[in-house]
Amino acid sequence: MDFFASGYENFCAAVDRSETPVLFCERFDERSSIWNFKEHTHDCVELIYFLYGNARVIAGDTSVQASFYDMIVYPKGKPHTEILQYDHHQEIICLWVDIPGLELEDIMRIQDKDARFKWLLENLLTEYKSKNPSKLLMDHYVKSIVLLIGRCCFDKSTESDMVSRVVLYMQDHLTESISVQQLADMVYVSKSYLSRAFKQKTGVTLMEYLNTLRMEAAKTMLAASGMNTEEIAYQTGYRSTKFFYRAFRTYTGMSTREYRKQEAASKAVGS
Repeated sequence: MDFFASGYENFCAAVDRSETPVLFCERFDERSSIWNFKEHTHDCVELIYFLYGNARVIAGDTSVQASFYDMIVYPKGKPHTEILQYDHHQEIICLWVDIPGLELEDIMRIQDKDARFKWLLENLLTEYKSKNPSKLLMDHYVKSIVLLIGRCCFDKSTESDMVSRVVLYMQDHLTESISVQQLADMVYVSKSYLSRAFKQKTGVTLMEYLNTLRMEAAKTMLAASGMNTEEIAYQTGYRSTKFFYRAFRTYTGMSTREYRKQEAASKAVGS
């Protein structure tokens, strides 16, 4: 990577001086006609961010398995193709951007552990699709993405972390029904292996961790919104309000009404 040879600060300065026009930005799924499954190239850098699903990415002699919260970076002019796995729903954000001087030797797979790439790409897409898109704002989004890519190149601790991936998925899909088997399938390991690895790293089981995420989200919504408890139950993944009430009392030691009353009283004292 010649562009990175002189160090990250010089890389950042070079990106800052560059023009970074967005040539294409789209979100689509496995049914879209936009996919090109023949080997092809682009006269620009292409980024594909996997929101859902899995694919085998092939570029010359390099073959990479990409999954949700992975971003693939294709160098300018690099022949490549994707092979989708149709047993999973596929949804991606695809970005073509001209980044003068960004010379990559091969494709890159970056695991988006903290969802920063996801946030930037979703906001870039929203701006790109808006009625009056701001070139300056899009330029800031693109340069932030490129600077993070550069950091990944310099950071030696970017190895895949399936526990971080699973945690991020649970945080993003609290409203959905989530099972250990589903999570294991997503990271291509057995249910028992994932359960052991998760417990070893976090000290709790997957379902205990998921329940904590849901209960903490419920507490926040009860304290900071006027949503009724039925809606809060749904927003935190519970399809049965009776089960939600029971889970909340077990977790907090009080009912949802008691908790909301306590939080309102605390705010009144502090105001």
